[in-house]
Amino acid sequence: MSDEQIGQIQRDEYLDSPLFTEKQKALIDWAHHLTKYSFKRNPAALERMKRHFDHAQVVEATLVSGYFNMWNRFTDSLEIDVEGHDQMTLFAKSVVIDPEEYKAYMRGCWWNEEKEA
Repeated sequence: MSDEQIGQIQRDEYLDSPLFTEKQKALIDWAHHLTKYSFKRNPAALERMKRHFDHAQVVEATLVSGYFNMWNRFTDSLEIDVEGHDQMTLFAKSVVIDPEEYKAYMRGCWWNEEKEA
């Protein structure tokens, strides 16, 4: 996602943006609405989701959004750092990512369906 797209999401300008597809706008709006309000406040957001996603995908998007909302509230309320300062400094040291090493790592993850036989 580009810096411009992130900025438009942060400023709530995503619905009018030409940078997102209608499908992406529906998903961003759904997550935004679940985070700030509730379904009752905007049933049209669910209707937009249904135009672009099947039932299972709507449920999954709702679950993921709800999980991260819960996790953020939980950690913020208890003042829990998700990653310590020592972990955050590791990102500053990783300037270059080798795409082949990254692909090999991702292929080795337990959830990856592309594991070699």
